[in-house]
Amino acid sequence: MKALMPTRVGGTRWLPHLFKALDHFLRGYAGIVRHLEKSQEATNINFVLRAKAKGFLKIGKDGGVLRFCCLLHDTIFQLSNLSKSLQRSVSTLAEAQSCLSSTQAVIEKYKSRPGPKLRAVLYTDSYEGVLLKLTDADQHDKAKNELIDSLCRCITVRFSDVNSGVLQAMRLTSFQCWPEADTSSDFGDEEVNKLISHFRPLLLSAGVDVELIPDQWTILKTELYAAGFSQGTFEKTWPTVNRMLRHRCPDVLDLFDALLTIPATTADCERGFSVMKQVKSDWRSRLKGETLSDLLKTQLCPPDIKDFDPTKAIDIWHADSVRSRSPDFVRKHGTKGTEGGSDSDGTTSEEEEL
Repeated sequence: MKALMPTRVGGTRWLPHLFKALDHFLRGYAGIVRHLEKSQEATNINFVLRAKAKGFLKIGKDGGVLRFCCLLHDTIFQLSNLSKSLQRSVSTLAEAQSCLSSTQAVIEKYKSRPGPKLRAVLYTDSYEGVLLKLTDADQHDKAKNELIDSLCRCITVRFSDVNSGVLQAMRLTSFQCWPEADTSSDFGDEEVNKLISHFRPLLLSAGVDVELIPDQWTILKTELYAAGFSQGTFEKTWPTVNRMLRHRCPDVLDLFDALLTIPATTADCERGFSVMKQVKSDWRSRLKGETLSDLLKTQLCPPDIKDFDPTKAIDIWHADSVRSRSPDFVRKHGTKGTEGGSDSDGTTSEEEEL
């Protein structure tokens, strides 16, 4: 059997730690039980360790404990996926709200429909060939309902503000929240007014004409539905919409650009501080604010490697410098001599070839 060692369940990353510990326990269950059985019978182990092994074995073979571990595994798996989705750098607030709602719906469904891990042990008296101690099913259901109700209540209280005010209005940035057909002429009008009222100082400082945004919002909806939004004739992304309607609706698109730049969680802030510590180290502690900002932008907001053309950056690097970059530098102590007209890498110059 492949050994799966138990792992810690505490620390700041308690959620992935607990999930990994449960996963190792369930996947290596047969090996762990076999190890505890041999340990409690071994004569070369002192009495205290044999007593601990006997106690752990009794707990491990308890059907109620194993079923609750499977329930925790299914629940924490959904929470871990939610955490990963929220930590994506391209995740928006609208996507975060959708992920939150769907995760809570799946967890609540576990009250009436067991998850994949729990189904494997719910209607059987053995697991991985190990006979389990029978337990009261009503007690398991009571514990399951208490766990799920408490978890869903905490999620609702913690994220109650996403269903009202500006955060709810920001769902317009997700095309999944748009109706398939323009059945309502006033769709999104109230949300756009909330966003204008909240972000008015920011928009005015950027030179956006906020008075034109409501009319441009109507034009934007009409143009998109007329272009086949419901039929999927074009890619439903904001870069595509910008290319199509930037000339008709510049102000409302500036509003949506501002909304899309707001990160869904603080994960982006933590990444920024982490990169800043790497860039501004003890050896580079006198970096200016402008230089540090440019370096952070290069690290955090680079274009895709397929779309990046380094020619302009190379030209700036060669020309925009106080001292010469010495592009014709020849190594003095190279492995190949320069007496024969060769460069430090052994290649012949163009003048000598001519």
